[in-house]
Amino acid sequence: MKMVLVFDTDDASGMRSSMKIMQTILREYSTQWSESDPKFGKIEFIKMLRDLQAYNEIEEDKGQDIKSLRHFKRFTEEVWKQKQNGGYYKAQWKAPRQ
Repeated sequence: MKMVLVFDTDDASGMRSSMKIMQTILREYSTQWSESDPKFGKIEFIKMLRDLQAYNEIEEDKGQDIKSLRHFKRFTEEVWKQKQNGGYYKAQWKAPRQ
């Protein structure tokens, strides 16, 4: 189902009505996502993926299994911790020099 709501800024009562409709939709139909889910911008996401690559290289150099679920869980927990309350992801690992 698709719905289009018009948010006319020249009509104050219409704006209030549109906001009520949007809040109702979010409250009643937002089971697919949560406001606490982390959100990433494109550049931030690219930096996070680069950091994952560096994390993989470091862990692999330590003899860790980088294909295990536990390995990715540790990385993901660090990402989620930084993204709590709308934080920005900062790289934690640097790739070893070759």
